[in-house]
Amino acid sequence: MSSARACSVLGRRSCALLAASSAVLHGLMLGASTSPVAAAVLVGMVVGCLYCAGHLWRTGTPGVWCTIALMSLAMIAMHTPMPNHHHGMGVPAQASAVMTTATLLALIEVIIAAAVLFYRTRNRSVISLPAG
Repeated sequence: MSSARACSVLGRRSCALLAASSAVLHGLMLGASTSPVAAAVLVGMVVGCLYCAGHLWRTGTPGVWCTIALMSLAMIAMHTPMPNHHHGMGVPAQASAVMTTATLLALIEVIIAAAVLFYRTRNRSVISLPAG
């Protein structure tokens, strides 16, 4: 295996471990959840993180990287407004710290996925459609 290929596999699998870490963090939040709706959303997030991690571990296609970026952006969108949804109820410090860590991991995943997609697609030629 060439060194570039080995580096690519190592980087891809490292990012898969980041996604799996996100799943663990969502599992920790699940333990602190008191609402069945919040628990269902968290279970969905755990499944989504593990889905992305599994595909990223096996292949590093642009579609997989795009899925990582989109799932991570969705997680950031879900996590960012969460404290505002408690309407005056205090958020436990542990849940807040875990949520902040999960959001930061998702941000790192978005940045890495965007960089990989940019790097891998930068030399693609533009396809022109026929006029008419």
